[in-house]
Amino acid sequence: MRKPECVLFALLLVAICESAVVQTVWAQDSSKTFIEKNISISGVAGVYGQLYGVSGIPGRLPPSLARLYFQPTVTLFNSLSMSFDFLLSTEGNSARQNINQLGVSPSWGWGSAHLGDFSSMFTPLTFDGVLVRGAGVNLHPGIFRFSAIGGFTQNAVNGGASNGAYSRYMYGARIGVGKQQSSYFDLSFLRTRDNPHSLPSPKPTIVVVAPNGGDALPIGNIENITWASSGIFGNIRIEISRDGGATYQVLFDSVANTGTQTWIVTGPPTTQALIRITSLQDSVYSISQYPFTIGAGIAEVQGISPGILMNAFAVTPQENLVVSADTKLSFFGSALTFGGEIDGNAYTRDMNAAPVDSIGLPKVLTGIYTPRSSSNADYAYNAQLGVNLQSFNAQLGYEYIGPGYTSLGVASLLPDQRQITLATMFRISLVAISINGAHQNDNLLGQKSYTTNRNQLAGNISVPFSRQWTATLMSSYLDMTNNALSDTFRVAYSTMTIGMTHTLFFGVNSLLQTASLSYVFQTSADGNPMRQGDGMTSNSANLSLVFALSKNVSIMPAYSLNASKIGVAGSTSTQSYMISAQDRAFQNRLATSLSVGMSTVQTSNSVQLAVASTYGLTAADAITFSATQSFYHGTGNFSEHTIGLNVSHRF
Repeated sequence: MRKPECVLFALLLVAICESAVVQTVWAQDSSKTFIEKNISISGVAGVYGQLYGVSGIPGRLPPSLARLYFQPTVTLFNSLSMSFDFLLSTEGNSARQNINQLGVSPSWGWGSAHLGDFSSMFTPLTFDGVLVRGAGVNLHPGIFRFSAIGGFTQNAVNGGASNGAYSRYMYGARIGVGKQQSSYFDLSFLRTRDNPHSLPSPKPTIVVVAPNGGDALPIGNIENITWASSGIFGNIRIEISRDGGATYQVLFDSVANTGTQTWIVTGPPTTQALIRITSLQDSVYSISQYPFTIGAGIAEVQGISPGILMNAFAVTPQENLVVSADTKLSFFGSALTFGGEIDGNAYTRDMNAAPVDSIGLPKVLTGIYTPRSSSNADYAYNAQLGVNLQSFNAQLGYEYIGPGYTSLGVASLLPDQRQITLATMFRISLVAISINGAHQNDNLLGQKSYTTNRNQLAGNISVPFSRQWTATLMSSYLDMTNNALSDTFRVAYSTMTIGMTHTLFFGVNSLLQTASLSYVFQTSADGNPMRQGDGMTSNSANLSLVFALSKNVSIMPAYSLNASKIGVAGSTSTQSYMISAQDRAFQNRLATSLSVGMSTVQTSNSVQLAVASTYGLTAADAITFSATQSFYHGTGNFSEHTIGLNVSHRF
């Protein structure tokens, strides 16, 4: 936990406590009515600790952790609300990205603001689901709409492409007219940029890939000299030696560092040829690992392996610019709606790459964004048409995300996707029916070897036969195929699921209060001849009951059985038993729950025990104890447990 965060948290905690004291003092004099009417403080504060132990397998949680949380809300004059969100955790000391949160969010009738850690949203394809540490504002007086955000979204972490990160900051704004609940039109932009200096610069490196030894190149052939580089931004020189490196002759004095160069092989012949590639920027060079042959004869070199470019800083600094227009139109009291957005982006995968000619681009764009050899631009859009009636609603949607579309302001976004969706829900008397369907495909520009298609259809029918009996029938189908010519890459997978659930209500005064019985059948198949034996069928049944032994004690037993057959592997069955109990005592001040579960699969079995108990010390203070224990016996035996304690205060 960092010292500034601790100091800030302590000062705010003291301020809230002092405010509570002031309220108490004011409550004892004649002016308490004004304070009570115009200033109020509510929220929760607490501390949580957890211990974890495991044997037989590597630990999946830290051995211990502690969290301190403080979430007060201060309301002034019934018009201005100040919400605070503070979370300090020992997990923040070991996490690669800081998980501690310190945020203040004031709100009033026509706007809100954020300071510290917060998340917000412009549109699903521009800014959504990313935590920002900075500031933001949302204003909506009348029909005017304005939002702005700015701050950091990640810390610098040393590592490679899979676990490294540069520090990243983001700023953006949205402006428009209209009302969120009815109709509006917005324009927005988002700028995201990594700090290239937040990680050490990689050491400049070049590695000759080909020819790299053992090659036999006939004179007059057109060959490619290829190489890999890291941290090299200028041109390179390519030379050849025909005497094993004693002397070199220039083939190309200065060429772009693109990784490949066409060469018409020239004589005289030799069996001792080497290629040397040198950076003109800093004289870093690389030479073929072993000699190769030019002309007649084949070099006899054993154990040749091309050099591999190792870059410990494989992660690259990125930047992104996204502009967007989005709208929503409502007609006939929102009975008919139309909405959608269209977005354009520029994305640079590596800010260290060389700038490229920007002729033809508007100066207003090149003034804030520098095109580089690793840059690309693309677009995305979506549209939805909705019908909302008393007993029927439907929504038809279409979405296109170009292969090169990227927004670093969206937590998860898959490019190169086209999707059509249809969702409906309607009622016939007391029967509720819903149907959903979707089609998705990639390879939008035809640049891939094959196109993958996904089709999905799902339905649900709920029938209340009586006040005591409700039945639900569900079904879904999914297929995924592609048009690959080779069976090695061909996909032809499909799965279907059919299920039914019956729920019975016996009344609050009955010993047996509710009973639920469900059954699910699932089958899947793969049409690829190489995987035809991987099909699967599964039958599952579940039964759960709720017994009320007294006003404060209830017991809930449950049983499930799954029988499945997977290809030629044969049949397997899984049985699960669970019983849980809940008890309230001391006039509901003590609430305790206990559960015991066991699962068996073939010769393996597992047992899970869990207990949780909450005791209300006062109307505002509570302490909660929880513990879990798991045992697994099978091909490998292990056990693990957790113990947690939480103390909270509501004010």
